[in-house]
Amino acid sequence: MSSIGGYRIVPNSVTYCATKFFVSAYTEGLAQELKQSRAKLRAKVLAPAATETSFADRARDTEGFDYSENVAKYHTAREMAEFLWELLEGDEVVGIVDPEDYSFSLRGPIKPYAG
Repeated sequence: MSSIGGYRIVPNSVTYCATKFFVSAYTEGLAQELKQSRAKLRAKVLAPAATETSFADRARDTEGFDYSENVAKYHTAREMAEFLWELLEGDEVVGIVDPEDYSFSLRGPIKPYAG
């Protein structure tokens, strides 16, 4: 599980994005190596944008954060679960949310691979 922050720097979230860059690069690299070695196992990475979960409350040490009042665009946890299922059932490596229009797409690896 990564984040759109694993593919672009989000203001005021450099440390968070750095951890997600690692997750994205590691998972994509592992996916490439597994494919190259013809392994049966596959690695995939989901990169959501804002998703309605309890994370906002935990991060702020509060209760009752209302996404509909505080976040312009977001997906529900149910929508994200559907995106994850689509990723797992498909052949692509990356499931990513476009931060501009919040559309979801499946695609091959984004990070360059020298192998």
